[in-house]
Amino acid sequence: MSNVRLLIGSAVGLILLATGCAGATEGIPVAAPSTTSVMTTAPANGAWDPCTIPDSAIEDAGLAVETESSNLVGELPISEDWMTCVWTNPLPTPWYYLGIFSSDESLDYLRGSGRFGQFESIEGLDGMRFRRTAQYGEVNCGVAFEHPDGVFYLILDGLLATEPLGDPCVEAERLARSLRPSMPSSK
Repeated sequence: MSNVRLLIGSAVGLILLATGCAGATEGIPVAAPSTTSVMTTAPANGAWDPCTIPDSAIEDAGLAVETESSNLVGELPISEDWMTCVWTNPLPTPWYYLGIFSSDESLDYLRGSGRFGQFESIEGLDGMRFRRTAQYGEVNCGVAFEHPDGVFYLILDGLLATEPLGDPCVEAERLARSLRPSMPSSK
């Protein structure tokens, strides 16, 4: 199966998942890869734009800069209330994509949404590791950070029909540590 078909399959699968859980996912965006890269403007709430992370930091983290997207499909934003940016890890063997989501909401908002659970502190990092509550059997793991103007989180989701090449939480934490200097400070 070609990599393009895997990426398209992942996007379609996430769209179906997101729309199938309407009430449970309201207000919390879901990452998905896209072949279109269109910058969106900041939402009215003034959230930090994760697409402003320098390309050099993205490359240093092992992500494919050319896969950056701020949209689910075409020019439609994932959410009006969240700034989003998504990347896949580089070829020849991509097994996940990473979405970074930013809002003026709080970490308590994420905890109380019901969409995420298993929040745990991470030694040596000012973030909290978490998992999706409805998909524990799937490849996913995230790290959330609170800062004075809101919250942002990274979420790693496995590509459909692709065997993971590592532990998703170990990889999500590695990415969070690598990208943390390019993100808003928690102070």
